[in-house]
Amino acid sequence: PIRAAVREAAEQVREGRPLARALAAGRAFPPMLIHMVANGEATGRIDQLLDRAARLQQQELETRTATLTSLLEPLLLLAMGAVVLLIVLAVMQPIIEINTLMR
Repeated sequence: PIRAAVREAAEQVREGRPLARALAAGRAFPPMLIHMVANGEATGRIDQLLDRAARLQQQELETRTATLTSLLEPLLLLAMGAVVLLIVLAVMQPIIEINTLMR
């Protein structure tokens, strides 16, 4: 979806539409990015603001990745504990049954 939105925005820019409006029309980009592009167009510093927007998007991606990792780690630990519990129970159950039969 992003690739198609970028192609569409590029086509609209070639037709003379401002980049911020072209990006907003695609609805695939965050509002913050669109506002930064609009400010960059208005001030003539679009290169600096696009660089800043890229850094902010990178930081947001890293934050989301770290959050997801911190959530998945305990879940995987619990899942591995459950597997170990099942293995222990599978081994112990026959032993307990044999012990019960011996009495």
